[in-house]
Amino acid sequence: MGSGGTFSVHKPGEGTATRLGMFVLALVFMIFSAHHWFYNWGSLREFASRYLALEFALGWTIPYSKWVSVSGAVAIFATGALVAYYYIYCKPRSAEFLVKTDVELAKVTWPKITPWFKADTEVWGATYVVLIVVAFLTVYVFGVDYILQLLAKLLFYSGS
Repeated sequence: MGSGGTFSVHKPGEGTATRLGMFVLALVFMIFSAHHWFYNWGSLREFASRYLALEFALGWTIPYSKWVSVSGAVAIFATGALVAYYYIYCKPRSAEFLVKTDVELAKVTWPKITPWFKADTEVWGATYVVLIVVAFLTVYVFGVDYILQLLAKLLFYSGS
């Protein structure tokens, strides 16, 4: 680690694309988690009061429910963002992995997008094969799942 402390960036300027991509992905997950807490924390309170017999301890939250939902969402987002920042940018082992990943991705020869739209190329023919196989497997799995659901309903749920 550098001399700047716990939150100093390990190898600044290296692995920028991969680190930024991972950080954006982590922020999206934190937004989802905060959103989930904001709208569903009441079910946690209900679970605790019903199954854990903690109703006496959670009764105070009813008048402060909006405050608990907002502050919990903010705390989840802020904590998650700080933890993601630390692991993506500051912790040497994980930051080094992302820097090396960025270096390896720079070595890849990425195909150009223009030949894909010509119907006479090999890539276009292989794309058709992949799309047809995926569509067939989707229909097959859906059919097998539907038949198994019908059998399960007939065998296990028809008597009740």
